[in-house]
Amino acid sequence: MIITRKELDTLIARKKECRCAIKVDFGLNQVYVKIENNSVIFENGCMLDLEEDIRENFCYDLNKQGLHKIAFFAEDTNRFYKLTPTVDWPTFSIGSVPMHKLSSPRLDTQQKIDFLRPYGLVLDTCMGLGYTAIASARRCERVITFERDKNVIMLAKVNPHSRDLFLLGNIEQKTQDITQGIKVFADKHFDCIIHDPPTFKLSPELYSRTFYAELLRVLKPMGKLFHYAPLYKVRQGVNFPLKIKQKLTETGFKVFDYSYEKGGILCRR
Repeated sequence: MIITRKELDTLIARKKECRCAIKVDFGLNQVYVKIENNSVIFENGCMLDLEEDIRENFCYDLNKQGLHKIAFFAEDTNRFYKLTPTVDWPTFSIGSVPMHKLSSPRLDTQQKIDFLRPYGLVLDTCMGLGYTAIASARRCERVITFERDKNVIMLAKVNPHSRDLFLLGNIEQKTQDITQGIKVFADKHFDCIIHDPPTFKLSPELYSRTFYAELLRVLKPMGKLFHYAPLYKVRQGVNFPLKIKQKLTETGFKVFDYSYEKGGILCRR
């Protein structure tokens, strides 16, 4: 059961009611609780002290063994990972970099899918918490999604909004670096590609002409590519989306749309 500061504040505000229902797991589940003095007893036997130090920008797993912050340092990557609450679906952060728009990961995901309108066989190059893979699988024949970082997969497994990633039969997960994994696919294999990589600072190889050539190779004629276009170094006057469009065009893609609101570039082969 996952709670955040939002749930704690709700319980504090309602503690005079003694018994009440509250949403947990980012709004997916409702549980009944009993409040006695400053202690909350959940229907599944879990307990929570209303004076517990729950921080605003963290998520916590509450079970019968206690309260545990969903955040950790991984020695294999030398980076800090955490599940981060937002107004709707959680995002995750690597170091201090959030992987979705904090204003609304749900809307961010839906806008990307509505922009691309994926169909057929879809390649999702960077799984993350799996939101684009899940949304694509609900309207497409099959999705193959890659995630090289086992720490990110661990966060997906504890995130309630990622459950369908492991339940939908038409999603195939590959724990591998996409720059290597893409090489096994035949030419003109995919109908659509979703390329939503981490920032350029974290993964510059995913913004390279070499990788773009592989994306072009595995995409069917007239197939569609959505490429996330971060505003990298925008404060220094860098037009990073323009640089991406130039690289894609030089590789052989036909760029036909760009949306600042939807955060990406749309291309055809």
